[in-house]
This record gives sequence, C-alpha cells and structure tokens, in this order.
Amino acid sequence: MHPSDAVKILFGEAADLQRVTAAEVKSAFRRRVRTFHPDSAQSVAQHCGEAVSSLVSARDILIEHLASAQKKAAGPAPARPSTPFSTYVRPTVVRPVRPVVEKIPKKEHERYYKGVFPTYKLKFGQFLYFATEISWQDLVRGMRWQRDQRPPYGEIAKAWGWLTDKDIQIVRAATDIPGVFGEKAVTLGLLTPKQAAFLVRHQHHSQPRLGEYFVKERILLPHEVTQHLKAMQRHNSSIERGTGPVPPFNPAGYVR
Repeated sequence: MHPSDAVKILFGEAADLQRVTAAEVKSAFRRRVRTFHPDSAQSVAQHCGEAVSSLVSARDILIEHLASAQKKAAGPAPARPSTPFSTYVRPTVVRPVRPVVEKIPKKEHERYYKGVFPTYKLKFGQFLYFATEISWQDLVRGMRWQRDQRPPYGEIAKAWGWLTDKDIQIVRAATDIPGVFGEKAVTLGLLTPKQAAFLVRHQHHSQPRLGEYFVKERILLPHEVTQHLKAMQRHNSSIERGTGPVPPFNPAGYVR
C-alpha cells in the first residue's frame, strides 16, 4: 500500500499527505477503529475484520513514511572532527610566593650556656638553653609569654563549676596566705587537693607551646623546633634508661 492510499483510508479523499503528522495518524486510527467495532450500529459484522486490518496497515505505513521523511529532512549528522591525538593542556597553577623567613642572629650581649650538658631529664625550654640554641634571656621571655597566654586558673575553676566569682575574689584577697592561686584555694577550703592538681594540668595543656614563641620571634625555624623536640625526647629516654645524655649535637662543654 502506497502512503497516498493509506492517508485516504484514514482521513478520506481530501487529505494531504504532506500536512499529516504522526499524532494525527494515531488519532484518526483510533477514531476509525471505533466505527468498525462489532457492537457499533454502523458496522457490518462480516466486513469488520478486513476493515480493521486495512486501517492497521494504513496506520503503520503512514507512521513509517513520516519517520523516514523526518530523518531525511534532518540530514546526516555532522561528522566529528577526527584528531589522531587529543591534546590535554594542563592549566597553569600560580602558587603564592612565600616570603623566606630568616633567623635573627644570636644576641652578643645576652647570656648563652657554656657549661657541661646536663645528665638529667629536661623540659623543652631548658633543653634549648643547654644546647645553646637560645639565650637565658630568650628562655625567660618565652616562659613569660607562655604564662601570659594561658587561661587564668580561677576562670578554669569557674568553668568547671568549682568556684564562683565571689570565691575567686576571696582567694585573690588572701594575700597573707602563701602559695599560688590553687594552693590558697585549698588552704581556704574552696578546692580539694585533687581539684587543684587537675586544674594545674588543665591550665598547662591549654597554654600554647613554647616553641611557638621562638618561631614567632624568628629565634628558631619551624623545622628546627621539630628537630629539637625529637632530640629532647631521645635525651630524656636515654636518661630514663640510664645510658646518659643524648644532646642533638655536640654543644660546648658537653662531656660524654
């Protein structure tokens, strides 16, 4: 069956094949099939099967014709340019230029250690001083800075609910009682010895590391702080084992 015949079967003699759409074909097919339903008064039972078969053929032919015509009108798909190699250009990453941090020279007018390297366990500031990395004045300034940065003892106790503002004022006013804040609070019965010891540890762990001060003041570089921390740990471990001191290098006055 030719598409021109199929369009007449579904739409009648006046139908124009060039103006028919797929949606109209399906709609006309459903409408015509209903007129040939066996229960319809307009249908003739013996011709029902042949008529519906003709409508199905006409519908299929028109749908296929319209799809083919649409594909031809669209034209061939544009060919993708063939390139033997796909070149990937890595974007240029501009990294910020970090200023070079230089250490300040040792201060000639300040006191540096010149004795024998100690044979007992050391804290970090002591270790740096005995290793002649910092002066005595550097150590004092660093410890003062660290002390000023730590949270106040009374405020920590208040945060834990162990002291009130009034309690803190009482402790500060007790100038006749010897000792630091925690010891005075224990003497006054405001804190237990265990609470006072806990607050000291908490305050200690809340303060900044001493090495931060020496880096900030350009006395040491960050990698040097790390290096000396490891050396101090080796030294203290050696003292615990009873094998003697292990300085990071051979400081002046060191005797093995």
